[in-house]
Amino acid sequence: MKGPKTSAPGDTRSPIDLISLVDHRESVQVGLTVERVNERFRNHPKSFMAVLDGEAYAGMVSRGHLGALLGSRFGFALLARHLIQEHLIPHCLVADPSMPLLDLLAQALARTGEAFYLDVPLVDPEGRFLGIIPVPALVRAQSALVQDQFQLAQKQRLELLTKNQDLFRSFHQFRQSQARYETLFQNSPLAVALLDADGRIDTPNQKLQAMLGSVRPAAGAAPNLAELMPPKDREAFLGLLNLHESGALPSGHQTDTFHLRIPGGEERLFKFHTSLVQETGQICTILQDITEQRALDQRMALNDKTALVESLAGGIAHELNNTLTPVLGYAELLGLRLEAAGDQPALQAYCRSIATSAQDSVHIIRQLLQLSRPATLEFRSVDLGEILGEAVSIMRFRLRAAETVLSLQVPQDPVRILADAVQIKQVLINLMINAVDAMEHAPRKELQVRMETRGGQVEVSVRDTGHGIPAERLNRIFDPFFTTKSVERGTGLGLSVCLGIIGQHRGEISVNSVPGEGTVFRILLPVAAAEEPGPARAPQVLELARPSAAGAADAGPRLEVLVIDDEEFITNLVHELLRSRLGWRVEQVHDGQEAIRRLEKARFDLVITDLRMPGLDGFAILGWIKDFRPALLRRVLVITGDSGSPSMDQELQELKVTLLRKPFTPDELVAQCRELATVS
Repeated sequence: MKGPKTSAPGDTRSPIDLISLVDHRESVQVGLTVERVNERFRNHPKSFMAVLDGEAYAGMVSRGHLGALLGSRFGFALLARHLIQEHLIPHCLVADPSMPLLDLLAQALARTGEAFYLDVPLVDPEGRFLGIIPVPALVRAQSALVQDQFQLAQKQRLELLTKNQDLFRSFHQFRQSQARYETLFQNSPLAVALLDADGRIDTPNQKLQAMLGSVRPAAGAAPNLAELMPPKDREAFLGLLNLHESGALPSGHQTDTFHLRIPGGEERLFKFHTSLVQETGQICTILQDITEQRALDQRMALNDKTALVESLAGGIAHELNNTLTPVLGYAELLGLRLEAAGDQPALQAYCRSIATSAQDSVHIIRQLLQLSRPATLEFRSVDLGEILGEAVSIMRFRLRAAETVLSLQVPQDPVRILADAVQIKQVLINLMINAVDAMEHAPRKELQVRMETRGGQVEVSVRDTGHGIPAERLNRIFDPFFTTKSVERGTGLGLSVCLGIIGQHRGEISVNSVPGEGTVFRILLPVAAAEEPGPARAPQVLELARPSAAGAADAGPRLEVLVIDDEEFITNLVHELLRSRLGWRVEQVHDGQEAIRRLEKARFDLVITDLRMPGLDGFAILGWIKDFRPALLRRVLVITGDSGSPSMDQELQELKVTLLRKPFTPDELVAQCRELATVS
């Protein structure tokens, strides 16, 4: 937005149109929920929005106000569905375009406490919302007024000998302007200081004094901002100040980011706005804490990256599942033929190893896809020990890379809880990642993960031998955006997400830490209601299935089957299985257009089709069958290597077709085909 227009010296009218101070017109309707309004704030970088009833102004809300409402424990669950009109900021200052700027400034400066920092909505006499004037805009407007008053004072000093009365009036106006400027300077929501070229603070405002309240420089010395910076930032900052002092900067204003270790030992990221005051040789510095903003930016970038990874992971999973299908199928067929031939135990063992490795690959793919999907609450009875084992399996590579020794203690018998397995696994992995990061520079790197039952609860502890957490920070580590890691390595959201997930599972999470010795996180979850005892966990061994008669087709009707897949090795495998195991006649096609032509010309008892194919895909084929061969739809088997999505699964359920995900074993395919053959 352009700067405000000022009047000529001597003009006592308000020189600034209030409409020109409007920064934005972001608004929401009174009928929106708190959750929806909070989502609007995520998509708009503004701190305040107006709440309208139609076109009429009803009130104002802020990003910080909603964050406080929803960020508290259970705040989201209790308040997210409330209408936003129930949570308006009380006692907002409202202006109309005819209001003199000086009156607006007087009222704005008269506000106290948090109300001083609230932006001002502009409303016309009919109550229609015109926009929002931010406090910094008032500061700029006040600066323009100050400039006008300075010009007026200069003119009046030139007329000193003949216009003593004018001098008194000019001096009085100057003092008024100075008082207003001083008030704005001291009550600015941003930290402001006048520095010398060495970084020493000559004049701080109240915000900066509060921020540096416990800084105690040497006797007789002023606090120095440069001394609060890490060495790399300190060198760059002092170089910037020297450039200002020497006049070497082509622009009078410069913006940079530096870290400051404020009292309490917390390192924060600040944006520094610096400019040289020519008259005094001082450097005016405005400090804006952007730690949370940078964390949000990184979180948004991470979300974009996650969406890309999910898209790529889905495509890669589809291709790998397609590739693993013939590996599993042909390994089993080869093993069966070798068994029938006899005297080939070594080759049969090779086939079992191939099939087992392929199944392990399938399991890993499904685990990674499961983690990359957005979490949806799906509570069911699950074995916590199995979930913990999967989480440790995913972490093994990182543990080896970090040279960390893992100690895992899990009860032999299953411990069942009512939970969403994906979210619990996310919590466990997050805690282990934090533990590994905490031990990065530790002389002894040991991660101990233990699970044990206590009455009706089960406890999982994650203990590290890292640097520990100071006592003054322990009560903040579950706060959103609070992190002991650098900005580049953490957003401070992980533990707050863990806290929310455990809370949704009616559990508790706690932490104990000794600086220099390590940290232990403990999770308590309720054990599920007793069930019939099941077998203890044991390693899974993949056995190759045996046909009813080696090499002979099963007795039964001879069916006509159409197999549709763009991968020829898939159709060849299905053809061989149905021919050799069931004695059915199989016809293969490799694209949707040809499949529909064959369906138009011939009668088939069973259709097996892939979903993701170039040109006409599987859903197009299913749609044609539904319209022109509806009776055949009950005898359609969909085989797909796609990782699946809620929309895809819903569409298949509506069509009432059978789904078999790749990679599948020969027995799984044959069993599904046998079942469909009995459908009337």
